Amino acid sequence: MSANNRKLCLGLLSAESEKSVIQLLKYCGYWDDDSLWRNYGDIENNWSQIGGQQDNPAGAMVEKLVNSIDAVLMRECLKRGIPVEGPDAPQSIKEAQKEFFGIRNGNLANIGAANRSQLARNIGLVATGGKNNPNYTVFDRGEGQTPRNMPDTLLSLSKSNKLRIPFVQGKFNMGGTGALPYCGGEHNMQLVISRRYPRIAESNDPTAPYWGFTIVRRQYPTQEVRNSIFTYLAPDNKILTFNSAELRLPHGHQDISRAPRIEWGTIIKMFEYEMTGLKSLVTRRLYNVISLALPQPGLPVRFYEFRDFRGDNPESTMSGLHVRLEEDKSKNVEVGFPKTHPVIRVLGEPMRLAIYVFKKGRDESYRRNEGIIFTINGQTHHVITKRFFSRHSVRMSYIADSILGIVDATNISSRARENLFMNSRDRMRRGELYSAIERKLEEIIRNDAALKELREQRRREAIEGKLSDSKPLKEVLNNIIKNSPSLAALFITGKDLSNPFKPKRVGPKKDEFIGKRHPEFFRLFKKYRKPRLNERPINRRQFRVQFETDAVDDYFDREIDPGIFELRCDDSEARDYSLNLRDGVATLNIGMPHNTKVGDRLTYFARVIDEFRFEPFVNEFEIAVTEADTSGSKGGGNQKPPAGDGDGDREKPDSMAMPQVVEVFESEWDEHDGFNRDTALVVKGTEDNVYDFFINMDNLHLKWELKEWLAQNQEPRLLQDRFKYAMVLMSMAILKETTEEASKEADTLFDENDLAPAEYVAKFTSIVAPVILPMIQTLGDLGSEEL
Repeated sequence: MSANNRKLCLGLLSAESEKSVIQLLKYCGYWDDDSLWRNYGDIENNWSQIGGQQDNPAGAMVEKLVNSIDAVLMRECLKRGIPVEGPDAPQSIKEAQKEFFGIRNGNLANIGAANRSQLARNIGLVATGGKNNPNYTVFDRGEGQTPRNMPDTLLSLSKSNKLRIPFVQGKFNMGGTGALPYCGGEHNMQLVISRRYPRIAESNDPTAPYWGFTIVRRQYPTQEVRNSIFTYLAPDNKILTFNSAELRLPHGHQDISRAPRIEWGTIIKMFEYEMTGLKSLVTRRLYNVISLALPQPGLPVRFYEFRDFRGDNPESTMSGLHVRLEEDKSKNVEVGFPKTHPVIRVLGEPMRLAIYVFKKGRDESYRRNEGIIFTINGQTHHVITKRFFSRHSVRMSYIADSILGIVDATNISSRARENLFMNSRDRMRRGELYSAIERKLEEIIRNDAALKELREQRRREAIEGKLSDSKPLKEVLNNIIKNSPSLAALFITGKDLSNPFKPKRVGPKKDEFIGKRHPEFFRLFKKYRKPRLNERPINRRQFRVQFETDAVDDYFDREIDPGIFELRCDDSEARDYSLNLRDGVATLNIGMPHNTKVGDRLTYFARVIDEFRFEPFVNEFEIAVTEADTSGSKGGGNQKPPAGDGDGDREKPDSMAMPQVVEVFESEWDEHDGFNRDTALVVKGTEDNVYDFFINMDNLHLKWELKEWLAQNQEPRLLQDRFKYAMVLMSMAILKETTEEASKEADTLFDENDLAPAEYVAKFTSIVAPVILPMIQTLGDLGSEEL
């Protein structure tokens, strides 16, 4: 230990490039002597673990922040004299948040913005260096590590340091090494500094009072070594140490008074970090991305921008996506959302789903292409893109770009978590459980009444008053059917459309529902109660029953005194179901057990437990499994929800036959997703294979043909109609084929690389747009002589 060590550490901490770091290490005689460097994790082939983690730099950065949050939570536990692995330690992150910081239900919104900002001083992310080659420093005032323990903690791999600690997120002991390959320059360098929190320092560790520091670097393959190796500076296999009351964080050329100081904890500086596409002001785009990756962080994080950016937002407190959505809800989220589905079980695993729908154009600062995110303990572990909502089995095209679903999988079993999520926390294994979850999400979103109402509202806004006269197209279709019966099967025939929109309910208007915090009744509608036997064909494995209640909508999802729903099938806990409560009607969607056979009678027992009642609400119903339904309807059983018992409401059937065509001009492109000069036709579907066709009347190739057409003094409308109807007819044929194919493959996994039917249409029509009009004209003029 010497003053020179302190000088070296401070020099490394203030260095803003890999080149500067190397110069300092060479000056001290450390850089060129490989004997002074130790293998990261004491593993020679450590590249196999370090190089196989997160597939993006922001995701790797999140792991650093998670480790810092864990360190602060463990500091609070240890300073109270509670062993972190003992029975008196909090048994979840939510318990730790409440016990240590007064955060109720793991929701940072419950402590207010001022308290969050104060709490965020414990953890920070600092940006320094150049705009194109930024350095990022993550620091925390957590438990810290002694120099002696750093090789077994901060610089270890695959050790079980936090495996048995129930209130932390980090379990896999990768040490946040996923960030190392994204450190820039030639050597992927990272500085690590730490000091143990004095009140919990071990008395038998002589290094406890001191700061320890090292530099991590990448050494490339040689003739003797086939893979890269990450090593860290450790002369005589020991971490360099020095004494200092506090350290000031790097601040670049900005006002030094703004730079945070810490007296203990951990500092990790990543040099020239390759944050592709996110190098702008750290309190903006990177802030948004990390908020999405940590929708409910255990603790807030303070972001500091010390690069030479002009802006009025150099610091900001990151509290996660959940807090942002809650506090901005009135401005950016549609009324009535988020819509929660707190009671979901898939193959016996419990999950919760929250569905947000953004107002038009208000989602850009919250997410990019994310549609559904899966979280555990408030951290995102997997993402499904927005394309999921346009899938034929979901049918939410009109609001697909506005929906964000958050699946909380915190309470699934340890085995399910291992089977489902990769250790890198950025993707999932696509096995049986994933497939079942995907199908359950399709079912819930497709049948959610609030989403369907909003979809119809958006549809009205998009096409009402803009529909083209369907008479010419009707005549074209009639001629096709009359002259070519073999083509008739391609198109929808039958009744004319009396109303292009989903009809509203007819019958007496219900009074506004006002629920009770603790219900007085929760009972099945009469049509499901015993002794009635509910029959279900074996090939329709999903079915629904409904309950009537006077409970408020958030009864099963609120923070304080929520109701608890349980479902058993015969003598076992039901493994596949979801419950949705809205306006006094609770709809229970159930999947029959996999071993069900024709002739079985399934007896279900539903219990609702309320702490303010002596006895739970208990309901019993029976399902008789019958022979398969061969009537031709889809085996998945997409039945409409029952309307309720005796309320007098009914729905008029939809009878759409003719496609609805909406002309879109260049001045309206911004109002319609996916429109530009090359777009030919965009189709959006609703229920029952009903589609609306949006035709681009200012398509580049149509305009070229119009220019020549007008030069010949021809009527422009004729050419425009040829283009429009040709595109619609081809699109109808594509939809007929692709939707039938999608129905056949309904039980297969959703592949993000597969095109949905509407995407096939958009791609195909843009490809044929340059040739369709010349083809119609030229082939129509061909005679036998030319052939």
